[in-house]
Amino acid sequence: MTARGFTHEPPHSLTVEWYTPPHVFDALGLVFDLDPCSAGIGLDYVPARERFTVLDDGLSQIWSGTVWCNPPYGDQTAEWLQRMKLHGDGVALVFARTGTRWWHDVAPSADVCCFVRGRIRFINGSTRAVAKSPGADSVLLAWGSRAAHAVLRSDLGHCVTTIP
Repeated sequence: MTARGFTHEPPHSLTVEWYTPPHVFDALGLVFDLDPCSAGIGLDYVPARERFTVLDDGLSQIWSGTVWCNPPYGDQTAEWLQRMKLHGDGVALVFARTGTRWWHDVAPSADVCCFVRGRIRFINGSTRAVAKSPGADSVLLAWGSRAAHAVLRSDLGHCVTTIP
């Protein structure tokens, strides 16, 4: 008999290096000022003028301009999103974990929340292969008018704006 019903994704991936596919950046149409979670020049697809890698510890650096943040998922997500909230200018891409504490702390501060249509098939940083469908949906959180307008124009999913 074959198993039916729900499957459970593992709590942590074996790698934290999962890159956002280029079609997301094409849809946003932005060149970001900073990627504080960069894999390094030529390794990922983020159009950013400045980058911090894990060796630079982007979380502890000074951020400026419009930031792209696809943070390490897992235990560190809340810390990175708190930093985005305080910075107030940029786009974060995370799993849509709407029941978590960090979601309820950070999402209301975003100007736009875009629940991405379908599941983003991230690119494995080790193999460069497009992964199978991840175990969760993704959301783009945008702060600041430049980032918010880019997300709203992107047609990447269902967008919700906050009322000032």
